[in-house]
Amino acid sequence: MLIQGSRWLIARIRAQPVLVGRAVLVLAIKLGAAALSYLMFIAIARALDAEGFGVFGVAFSTATLGAVVIGFGQKAYILRRAPVLLAAHKPAAVRRLNLRALLVFAILTLAMAGLGLLANPFGAVAMPPSLWLWVTGAAGLFALADYQQSAARSAGVFFRALTPRDIIWRIIAIAFAFAGAGASWMSVENLFAALVLSLAALLLLQLALLPPLQPGLGTLEPEDRNRVWLAASSGLWGVAIVQALIPNLSVLASGLILDVDTAGRLFAALRTAMLLQIFQMAANLVIAPSISRLKAENDLARLQKESRLITLLAAFPLLALLLLFALAGGWVMSIFGAEHAGSGPILLILALGFSVNALCGPTAQMMESLHDERMLFVILAASALLSTLLIFALGDAFGVIGVAVAVSLHSVFWNLAAYFRIWRRHGIRVGLI
Repeated sequence: MLIQGSRWLIARIRAQPVLVGRAVLVLAIKLGAAALSYLMFIAIARALDAEGFGVFGVAFSTATLGAVVIGFGQKAYILRRAPVLLAAHKPAAVRRLNLRALLVFAILTLAMAGLGLLANPFGAVAMPPSLWLWVTGAAGLFALADYQQSAARSAGVFFRALTPRDIIWRIIAIAFAFAGAGASWMSVENLFAALVLSLAALLLLQLALLPPLQPGLGTLEPEDRNRVWLAASSGLWGVAIVQALIPNLSVLASGLILDVDTAGRLFAALRTAMLLQIFQMAANLVIAPSISRLKAENDLARLQKESRLITLLAAFPLLALLLLFALAGGWVMSIFGAEHAGSGPILLILALGFSVNALCGPTAQMMESLHDERMLFVILAASALLSTLLIFALGDAFGVIGVAVAVSLHSVFWNLAAYFRIWRRHGIRVGLI
């Protein structure tokens, strides 16, 4: 099977060199971004003390989750609409969508900042107002960065779409953290200020250099009028929020029900365990072009064969990394600092959950391609609700280990539910189960 699959992969590469070349470029950048992101968090952990890194973890998780809220599904919306409009030679319509997205981001960023400042005197926001404003700014910029990447990719621009945020910004953050390690002026607030200002400069430069990203006053197409756009964006927004909720909420909950030092340990373990998702991302990049084509051809047997083969190929490096976490998790975590050396069990629990995600195969992408996105949202929402309750219940009873178990169970719940949904409704086993 493996030899036959290898021959198939070689044939596909020869038949579609441009598509494969783009996939390789995107994968290379994303792998570099994942490595740099990990190095960035290590550098920040070593530049701050345990409490400071805990505060940073809570703040960064807040910004990440806030970015999904502020994004309002526009990253996925522009990726769906821009290729169609550009193929129809309607760049003005794309610029009009860009303008609407920027206005949405600005309004929601201001709303998030205002609500946080109002809640702060009552203890709902566990950070000073000045830091909250930087965190809110980071959330808005993260949303904008994701949108600009999608808009540029829709126009066939890949290197200049991904490099500013995924590569250059992370290098700047690493350099700043190393330069400030041990300095009297290094603080979480100054660190966030540097992150926000550097990312803002890079995104403005990207906006100026890439016309597909620039806003304009063109006429909206009938398919993009406010009522239709609002309905589509709301659905995409809901899925995005649910997908991002549990990992980031777990860090915030740890800071609330435990302490910020523990939240920092969980944040570091989560970012390390997320390295396992690289292999699933690689599998998705390879299988994505086949899903729509084979579905249109109604060749579901071939679709199952290809998806299972790609999942199998991605499983080998994943299992190797999982074995490293099992045997030397404490050593891996000590890279963040001596205070993290005891976090090996947390890392292993989280890694086991993410491994189930990878072994189930491209479940989410398969359901979206099979026009079963509504059921995907129901599955994700139900799993997220259950896991949210478990985070607080298990966290209160067993501490950070309980929180880690709740996060892993979320990954197990929704992936298995999606896997069996695809199997029972479409007769396809996408993964290795």
